[in-house]
Amino acid sequence: MVDLNFSAYGSLYFSTTPLGSSSRLPLDGGFCIGPHCGTRYWACGDPRYYQHTAPNQGPWSTIGAYSDGLMDAGLSRIPLSDFQLDSQFPNRPIYQGSVEEHLALLECGRAVLNSMSTDSRVRDTAIPVLFHPDLHKRNIFVSHDDPSVITGIIDWQSSSIEPAFWYADEIPDFVTGVASSTSAQGADDSELCTKTYEVCTQFLIPKLALPKSMDEGIFRPFQYCYRTWKDGAVAFRHELIGTSQDWESLGLPGSCPFVLPTPEEMSLHRKEYRYFEAAQNLKRDLSSLLDTASDGRVPVDDWEAAKAGNKTMFNGMLEAVLTNDPDGDEPIRDEKDLRDIWPFDLPG
Repeated sequence: MVDLNFSAYGSLYFSTTPLGSSSRLPLDGGFCIGPHCGTRYWACGDPRYYQHTAPNQGPWSTIGAYSDGLMDAGLSRIPLSDFQLDSQFPNRPIYQGSVEEHLALLECGRAVLNSMSTDSRVRDTAIPVLFHPDLHKRNIFVSHDDPSVITGIIDWQSSSIEPAFWYADEIPDFVTGVASSTSAQGADDSELCTKTYEVCTQFLIPKLALPKSMDEGIFRPFQYCYRTWKDGAVAFRHELIGTSQDWESLGLPGSCPFVLPTPEEMSLHRKEYRYFEAAQNLKRDLSSLLDTASDGRVPVDDWEAAKAGNKTMFNGMLEAVLTNDPDGDEPIRDEKDLRDIWPFDLPG
């Protein structure tokens, strides 16, 4: 599949699929490229508001148009007003940001991505590639008799055609999590597996080799812009600050359209970003300790144990937070702070 040449970004459809002429691009072999099936472009459980932009699900024939699609996906998640924001997130964390902040960030982000898209390195690493969007062990079946034989892959039908750089820093969990112990041998095995994956990718998927060899700072703004509402304004702002600071050293054309914050604004940003980092680290650690997916999904048989474990973890964490030095630099200082960033449902 990765050897196929595509002319655009989107998703693969049969040529007989009833799509409008503006929503299909022809492809050989009885197929066409149509709207992107990724959840970031559709209201799959998340409310969508199209007061700020029209729906834009592709397909896109250039990296510039693809970037606009990402920005429009971000805009579609933003409510019309802060009144809607207050009703949707009554206890939102401090790093969520106002409607105006999100709109301003995405407007500036669009200019940044459009400028970056003119760089030859970005264009060279934006070759359309068909690849699995979530190549992790929960989606891969192997033979009981011979674990080296793959018998099936879940969700291949939702695979999308993305720029090659989109997959450049993807490392599946079956590579990084081969060793459950913390022993030196386990760490060595995990490192060996990661290196093996990198070498195999380089030779078996050469289209990913070039972006993997480049500074990831060139690609990070593309991969975070559509998530501003989900992650909070502080996350994309942090990426834009880093891109602006590194613009010259990255060799990007002209000057960065994003103007760096004032010292006072930067101080507030750092405070909010530390709070955001605490939330992300907590979500990652809890998912691992409770053996859940990042969205909290667990097998039915494990539900009661996971629910009890979630409550126990919260009580233990709360006790630790309340005993912290009040004059210290920990961003989480009280029960409200902890509840605001806790990723899973808690009793009232």
